[in-house]
Amino acid sequence: MRLVNRLLALLFGLALLAGGLLLAAEAVLAAVGRPPWLIRFDTWLAPLQRSTLGDPIVLAIAFAVAAVGLLLLFVQVRPWAPRLLAIRRRTGTEPVRWSVYRRSVERQLCVAVDAVAGVGETTARLRGKRSRWRLTVSPRGRGDSRGQVREVVAGQLDRIAAPLPVKLRVSMRRPRRVA
Repeated sequence: MRLVNRLLALLFGLALLAGGLLLAAEAVLAAVGRPPWLIRFDTWLAPLQRSTLGDPIVLAIAFAVAAVGLLLLFVQVRPWAPRLLAIRRRTGTEPVRWSVYRRSVERQLCVAVDAVAGVGETTARLRGKRSRWRLTVSPRGRGDSRGQVREVVAGQLDRIAAPLPVKLRVSMRRPRRVA
């Protein structure tokens, strides 16, 4: 989501910059008594002076802006999966907090599950809060491999010291047929 935010901010900033520069250039041309460069004032100013808040076009634009604003608000307020996930301490008496990257754990789990015979193209989705994990593993393979997949995933979660208990769901997908 960070990349999308940055791209949208860049596009919005560039549009505002271009509009501002165009407006400044047009204002300078109008101040020195020259004809407009791109925007003829009489073509757009007169209809705006005749418009009221009750006009259908004004209401349509207002509703569209409100809808886009609510959509952006919803997207930004929605809780996203955390980048860092807390793991449990193995030993020691001092309180130490350790974290791992969520995507790194997902990739490690996919590689480990893909090593199981007859299983491949695994996707893993790790959600939940920092210290309570929900994991969905979706490998492509036969349904009788589910036990082996669970065993491999449990071993990997123990190896990285995942907080217990981890809510694990294994969703086997059908293997692809070779033509």
